[in-house]
Amino acid sequence: MAPTVDRLFAEAGLGVLAAMDVQGTSTSRVQHGEWTVALNAEDGRTDLDLLLLAWLDEVLYQAQTKSRWMMSADVHITQDDESANLRAMVAYVNANALDRGVEVKAISSHELTLRQVPAGETLPGKDEHMPSLVGPAWYADVLLDV
Repeated sequence: MAPTVDRLFAEAGLGVLAAMDVQGTSTSRVQHGEWTVALNAEDGRTDLDLLLLAWLDEVLYQAQTKSRWMMSADVHITQDDESANLRAMVAYVNANALDRGVEVKAISSHELTLRQVPAGETLPGKDEHMPSLVGPAWYADVLLDV
């Protein structure tokens, strides 16, 4: 959950990496870069849920293939009828310096939830360990294939 959709995407990316149960602390130098994701109406849908899946795939790709472990991201999303674009200024470290307890293989679109919770609406937690969310806020729920 997050106050804006841009912040939600950043938090979701960090959540995917947190699911890998990283042990230890990287002593590698923090680097910065721009990561982008673009969807085009000619190639299919351009809605936010598909953009979220594409972004999480990018975070996973950067960690597993490019050895870039995202530490933070400032996400900016633009969307219209023709396209959906995400530009993120990312701080990252060398992923090879970190030990992972679990390896996320893919992001699943099964039961994906992405929604804006209006002011005053309460979204109950999924179980007794998860607090309720009171809007206004953005909420996402994705399944990870491990």
